[in-house]
Amino acid sequence: MTSIIGFAALSAAGLAGFAADESFAVQPTPAAPDSTNTAQPVGSYVPTSVGEASAIAAGDALFKNNCAQCHAVNDKVVGPALAGITKRRRIAWLIPWVKNSSKVIASGDEYAVKVFNDNAKQQMPAFPQLADRDIKDILTWVTSQEGRTASSALATAY
Repeated sequence: MTSIIGFAALSAAGLAGFAADESFAVQPTPAAPDSTNTAQPVGSYVPTSVGEASAIAAGDALFKNNCAQCHAVNDKVVGPALAGITKRRRIAWLIPWVKNSSKVIASGDEYAVKVFNDNAKQQMPAFPQLADRDIKDILTWVTSQEGRTASSALATAY
């Protein structure tokens, strides 16, 4: 009798039932979530290729390990905000700057001297260990984050 009451409770909850031929009905299992779903939250950057997505992921890690102590994309921290940096300077200029900014300043480059002076003559550390590809990946990540607020970036990180 207890098994009938238990079955009735399960049946009422929709967890068990009988088919018309009095055998147990097989309940379909829900489909697994579509792992190919690439829907992005509103306002997030969508990479145009697998290579760009890989560069963004690498750049994110490199930025966090080498740049985030002094820079943010959209806000000045110790150093200037980096949003729009690839519009202000060519990559061919940025690579030597990141590897050794004091050398670029010492060369008399007007823009380098201006950045140095505008940031209280705070010297950017040299990053000679970063390969050109690493710097390009960081710049790709920065570009993907431009215009995003910290809260929208955080929301899409999870």
